Amino acid sequence: MLLTEAIRTIQERHHYSIGYRKMRVMLEQETGHGIGSKRLRRLMREAGLQSTVRAKRYSDEVYVRRRNARAALPPDLINRNFFSLAPRVRFVVDITYLLCLEGTVYLNAIADLFNAEIVAYHYSVSVDTQLCLDTIEHFQKEIVHTDGVILHSDGGSTYLAYAYRELLAELGIRMSLGSRGDCYDNAAMESLNGVIKTECLYNRFGKTNILNRRISRKEVVPAVVEFIEFYNNGRPKVQLGDLSPVAFREQNPKGTYPSLLLADDYDDLLRIN
Repeated sequence: MLLTEAIRTIQERHHYSIGYRKMRVMLEQETGHGIGSKRLRRLMREAGLQSTVRAKRYSDEVYVRRRNARAALPPDLINRNFFSLAPRVRFVVDITYLLCLEGTVYLNAIADLFNAEIVAYHYSVSVDTQLCLDTIEHFQKEIVHTDGVILHSDGGSTYLAYAYRELLAELGIRMSLGSRGDCYDNAAMESLNGVIKTECLYNRFGKTNILNRRISRKEVVPAVVEFIEFYNNGRPKVQLGDLSPVAFREQNPKGTYPSLLLADDYDDLLRIN
């Protein structure tokens, strides 16, 4: 077919670097005949004349599955109600930046909405899917029974990664998603990150020194790790009756439901919460 041969000539001349959009324009310029995009794509596919600049990395089935996943984003199960009546049921997660002399360290932390305890965290020099996967690994070891728990995050790309979402599904974790770029949808975790930066980094090293990256990674990271340990086990919180998060959980292992609830009612509420 003359049209197919014209396409072949153009691709050979340009080392198969022409996609169908540019091919459509070039064909019209060189042959004087217009062609629809669908027909052009079909001809290029059938004749093996597609561009090889950005070849597909996955099968068509994988692309379909991923399109469906994008179209079915998790709902917001928290809806800015940052509380939990029982421990180990509702969690929030977020990534915060730790500015260092050598560059940025990214801290991904998960906190329990029952007592604001940081139950798992991981840090890395790369803000990627692996950071989130490693954090979930620590989370699973700490919580053990993850089936049915809620994990709320913002709509950042790291939390929308397919590997991350698939891991949560495997563990039975109910993913909750707030709006992207809206700090109020994950205010509890944003507040906790603020505590880490102000009480740990700014107070210890000075806010100007941190913001201007004057403190080395070897000082910043151990300071944050040390502070998280203190925050969980030693720092009193007014909202918890001046107890630390861990002490509050240990004194309320079954939560803070009214004592008049019957056992069956308690179990029903625990599943709902």
